[in-house]
Amino acid sequence: MSSAGRCHLPPRLAVTGGIGAGKSTALAFLRELGAATLSSDDVVHALYTDAEVQGALARRFGDEVVRDGRVDRAVLGRLVFADIAALSWLEQFTHPRVRRIVEEWAARQESQAEPPALLAVEVPLLFESGAMIDVFDFILAVTAPQALRRRRVAAKLTPAQFARRVERQLGEAEKAERSHFVYENDGSRQHMKQFIAEAYASIIAAAEAEEAPVR
Repeated sequence: MSSAGRCHLPPRLAVTGGIGAGKSTALAFLRELGAATLSSDDVVHALYTDAEVQGALARRFGDEVVRDGRVDRAVLGRLVFADIAALSWLEQFTHPRVRRIVEEWAARQESQAEPPALLAVEVPLLFESGAMIDVFDFILAVTAPQALRRRRVAAKLTPAQFARRVERQLGEAEKAERSHFVYENDGSRQHMKQFIAEAYASIIAAAEAEEAPVR
């Protein structure tokens, strides 16, 4: 929840969950409803275009991670997920910078003449990093059985790569317990869309009720 104890206006929602759970689909449905959205890929892209960040990554991991002015995310991922110490270094280096990007984006949305009704950001490691929980007013966790999640990402990750990434994430039950909204994604887009619409309406209603003057 936000450190101020009251909702930001517009309210801020973090969309989190394990790899392959369906976070991006949930974010897309929120966008259709009128929320301003920011994906983790957008955040990483912005971060990795920074010359200072590229220089630090090259010094830590070697020149192969930066080619033609771009961070090679595939090479970087292969290096850090094979080395816990390297992954920890990368997380400690990136998480404060990711937070800055998210807060700057949120500030731009809030300063518009007609701000969107909701700000939604995909944050895969929200609980694991602990760096941004206080940035958000609400948390939506998208969950799914591990076997199903593994099948969904089979084209991108080997079973061993998937297992290593899952090891770095909290269990689905713990994420659900710490979230305001939880959706178990069985693959039905219709069911997810309905759930997201209900969660969206609930958040807007809560924010409007908080904004209303006490009579």
